[in-house]
Amino acid sequence: MKILADYTPDPNTTCAANNTLDPQYDLQIIVPAYNVEMFVAQCLESALRQKTRYSYIITVVNDGSTDRTSEIIESYSTQHSDRLEVINQENQGFSGARNIALKHLKGRYITFLDSDDMLEDGAIESLLNCAESSGSDIVQGGWLEFANRRGTKTQVVNQLTGYPWGKVYRAEVLEHFKFPEGYWFEDTPISFILFGAGYSSTIIHNIVYRYRINPNGITSTSGSSRRSVESFYITALCLKEFPAFHVRYDQRAYGYFLRQCLMNWSRTRKRPKDVREAIFVLESGLLEKYFKDMHSEKNVGVETALRKRQFQKFEVLARTR
Repeated sequence: MKILADYTPDPNTTCAANNTLDPQYDLQIIVPAYNVEMFVAQCLESALRQKTRYSYIITVVNDGSTDRTSEIIESYSTQHSDRLEVINQENQGFSGARNIALKHLKGRYITFLDSDDMLEDGAIESLLNCAESSGSDIVQGGWLEFANRRGTKTQVVNQLTGYPWGKVYRAEVLEHFKFPEGYWFEDTPISFILFGAGYSSTIIHNIVYRYRINPNGITSTSGSSRRSVESFYITALCLKEFPAFHVRYDQRAYGYFLRQCLMNWSRTRKRPKDVREAIFVLESGLLEKYFKDMHSEKNVGVETALRKRQFQKFEVLARTR
């Protein structure tokens, strides 16, 4: 672990929280915003123009913006004080911005909207209609991907995705959850922890979200950064915190863990060999600790390499995925 700690230290934070449930609206839309002066107006307009029978509040967290983001947000807050509130704080990153809003849950349901993205028209009505009729704890919709309005790619989903956006959560799902602060890939606990906690879910094929492709975002640039190793750190954190969320170390979790090991390699493949090997050895230890007596039918090769600590074999397998 010293090799990784010297290379990039583990933020060593937590996903566990004690948030307050205070349902004053049907839906609370949480919007973290940092230096998005070019996009935030479009984002807020997309939420404000929703035609729905459900009541909702937009909670915008101005995360220490240094451009005109603050000014734009405050203007919308003044014009729409009945539907938009602002929380100002020093920069805490995506997790810290979302978490300050999560501390006081004001909706029966919660959704996340990134400040450079948009809600599709009718999104609230579609998602909440399904949540109310099905009784599901989580409802997931589809989305469009776009870049500067040029070209779109439709994603109609058939299963839950690990993105926090594009879905609504019953507030109770998030009562004891927060995004781990200080990490890249802070969305990982959504799929690794929350989806394993036994909550009911429904998928709808309606397009509810517009996701802006950002060539400068973490997803696109992480491979060139030392912080890519945080992909391993957050994997280890999720496994450690399963008991706090009553998540079982079962076959679902084991399958996810093996896929995550491949994802960790993909994100860190440009790091020095000793760093990659250190991650591999630590992942072997996690398998032994949490999944000692389990076996995989889909990732037999990866499982064998981890159990026998065959680093070179693992890298060959990872490159072919």
